[in-house]
Amino acid sequence: MAGVKLCPECGAALRLVREHEWLENGTIIQRKNPDHRMVFFEIHNLVGTFREIESIIGMPIERIIVEAKRRATYDFIDKAYPSLVKWVVRALVGVRPVVRSISALGKVMGYGNIRLKSLRRVHGKGDYVTVTVENPYCLELFCGDMLGSFEAIDLREGSVSYREVSPGTYEVTAFISRHPVELQERLQARPYSRKPGDIRLERCSGCGGPQDLRNYRWDTERGTITHRDTGWRMAMFGPATVDVIFEELEKELGEEIPRVVVEAQRRFVKSGVMTARNARGFGDFRAQMALRGLGNVVSFQVDEKKLSMHIENPCMHLLLAGLALGIYEVAFGVEGRVDWHLDDEGDMHIEVMAHT
Repeated sequence: MAGVKLCPECGAALRLVREHEWLENGTIIQRKNPDHRMVFFEIHNLVGTFREIESIIGMPIERIIVEAKRRATYDFIDKAYPSLVKWVVRALVGVRPVVRSISALGKVMGYGNIRLKSLRRVHGKGDYVTVTVENPYCLELFCGDMLGSFEAIDLREGSVSYREVSPGTYEVTAFISRHPVELQERLQARPYSRKPGDIRLERCSGCGGPQDLRNYRWDTERGTITHRDTGWRMAMFGPATVDVIFEELEKELGEEIPRVVVEAQRRFVKSGVMTARNARGFGDFRAQMALRGLGNVVSFQVDEKKLSMHIENPCMHLLLAGLALGIYEVAFGVEGRVDWHLDDEGDMHIEVMAHT
């Protein structure tokens, strides 16, 4: 991937580290937009959970995923490129350089190998942008990324379509169109709590990012990030997208959806994401949660009878509940039940007990 610079010390993509900041309170933020929270997360975990949800409820959730990601990406790109820059692009130099820049950013964030294929922009209804993406991190999320980027730069509403041109390779097209009104009005992210913290992640001497990024490999040809030992694929994305997806599913399908999401995550964890050995190795659990931007674990207690966890600044709450349940069941080989709640300050409290 031409032009991508990696840290000579830890091997992380320098652009990703420059554009994001890991805070002491267990969160990751976009430097140009500190209100835009991010996570560095196992994408196969999330995609696997989406597929489990579809299996449990017996219907696709693509429409909701695409629209939620569109909103999050629009906000990300809107803040990343100042208004003057966007005006110059639209009025003078054209969108092609910006599309290439956004594609390059997507590659370093683990979204796949993205290439501009064609575009038409004559300020008419037939305007479009088409990219080819190999190894997309999640096709539905990528379609949302594509549409949100298109709208943030062009400032006109659009829609998105895709087709598979070869195994694992897709052409994705954003084009002028209006959004369905019902989703446009409903998919709104809630703000996260922002308490201070005292997490001290060890820093790389080369780039200043978390030292543990050295455990991941940026493939500059495929546009992927993988754990060097496990091969699990990672990506950097906004957690608000995930929380909005689950909230919208609950609105559409009923109050049982939170339990469905937790169950899907439990199944995925037990399918092999966690082993009994690493599930019991909680010595660096707090730091690993912070590396992913999932919040500040201020207390964690576990034995065969119960697992309890208190997290400040949590995100992707339902996935955290399912993760805790799956870890407990893998670690002790028993069936568990989980309860969780957010208190008035936004802290998350999780309790897993053996099922009786």
